Amino acid sequence: MKVTFNFVFRKGSHDMRTKSPTVVFFSALLLAGCSDDEAPAAADTGSVTDDTGSPTTETSVTDSAVEDTGTVTDAPVDAPSSEAKATVLKLSDTLHDRLFAVTFDAAGNLYAAGSIAEGTAADADFSMIVAKFKPDGTLDMAFGNKGVAKKNVIAKKGGELARAVVVQSTGKIVIGGTVEHEGATDDRDRDLALVRFNADGAVDTGFGTAGVQILDLSAGEVVGTTYVADAFWDLKLTPGGDGMFVFGSAKAPGRTDTDFAVVKLKADGTRDTYGTGGVALVDISMKSATPKTGIVFADGSVIGSGYWTDGDSIVRPAVFKLKPDGALDTGFATTGVFSPVVLASVSEVYGVAMQGDKIVTVGYGRASMTESLDFLSLRLTAAGALDTSYGTMGYTRVDASMQNDNGRALVVLPDERVLMVGGGRPTAMNVDGMVSVLTKDGKADTTWSPGGYRLFDFGGPSDMLWGVALSPKKDSVAAVGVRAGVTDGNDDAVLVTIPVK
Repeated sequence: MKVTFNFVFRKGSHDMRTKSPTVVFFSALLLAGCSDDEAPAAADTGSVTDDTGSPTTETSVTDSAVEDTGTVTDAPVDAPSSEAKATVLKLSDTLHDRLFAVTFDAAGNLYAAGSIAEGTAADADFSMIVAKFKPDGTLDMAFGNKGVAKKNVIAKKGGELARAVVVQSTGKIVIGGTVEHEGATDDRDRDLALVRFNADGAVDTGFGTAGVQILDLSAGEVVGTTYVADAFWDLKLTPGGDGMFVFGSAKAPGRTDTDFAVVKLKADGTRDTYGTGGVALVDISMKSATPKTGIVFADGSVIGSGYWTDGDSIVRPAVFKLKPDGALDTGFATTGVFSPVVLASVSEVYGVAMQGDKIVTVGYGRASMTESLDFLSLRLTAAGALDTSYGTMGYTRVDASMQNDNGRALVVLPDERVLMVGGGRPTAMNVDGMVSVLTKDGKADTTWSPGGYRLFDFGGPSDMLWGVALSPKKDSVAAVGVRAGVTDGNDDAVLVTIPVK
């Protein structure tokens, strides 16, 4: 299929539009000067409620044909010409496909995880997917079915969504996410699930049960007008091995709120010795937890993150540290948990990463309900205190156009600058992919772009970047996202490799 696509590059007052003879969603994202249940709607409304749960009427796509756009060259107007390689997964002309997580293997191949569906109906059957890209950014057509491997974990249900992907030292690929609880009386019930694929994209039947490991951490329950169930967000390898840490949440024992949950698994997916029965639960004030990403240290200790809402309806950040055995590290922050009021209305954490011995975050927030949401980055010391030397008194806000902006994921670049991705709004009714770069100390990197950010219109009114990863050679960054809300009703996924200089 050939179409003409109008790409809009926004930087300050400049607008640059190009036409490509093939479908192109993201081109020439260049780092001039450079040495993250429910399929969430790509159009985030800016509400502070969590975007996990059960799927909406938006669906994913079937695995028919794949279109590879090849190489796109399109330099910013005030930066040296360079080359970004964009690949589009056009699995269907009329249905949705979405990617939410990305990682590299040691050889520089890219793996991106997300979901597809078998139709457009609200109850369409979802499957988890992983796509493989070669180091040059082109789809590896020898992997799975034309570059994409999928697994329908629970048939005839619409809640499957892969949010994380890791590559074990054996070359096997594990994706993780939320799936429907099989046999549940309520369709909103969820479990955590991991699927492992062989290096060729075939499901590894030696993992779990027929390639799938289900983690049912708690019994789902109707609470008022909502349903409380397990949730998944992140997956990380154990240090020096192929075991895994799963970051999510579960219904608190004997209560109707949720706790942060970290599960430790062996390489084959079975639970390892950790916490209680392989699971460590972290409770904050008996309020429901919204889990996000984690960090694993060489000694086996971990950092988990997310947010929660206190009794005054203030959304607070949550960053906690567990010892190698799963117990809270009471020497970190306040009895193991950093969770103060940072902004007086909303301070969410979606991603965490190490910047030297410091912990940096990305998410979004605002100081009052009358403000718009901005990208929000915090920095903590190794001891879990807000590092007031970062940004302004420990945090940085990045605002695109005084509309709601939502940070989703981040990486720390080789020179310790912080690159954050998500969605920004040039207008109230339009969301573009947004990339922001901060200096080492949390200031806007104006050498990269005025204001330290750029908006990229992928062609839809509801575009969003959800995942980002730094290559093994630390010379490029890969980002994944979704173009959504176009008039034909077809969401499309995209992966782009970005040179880091």
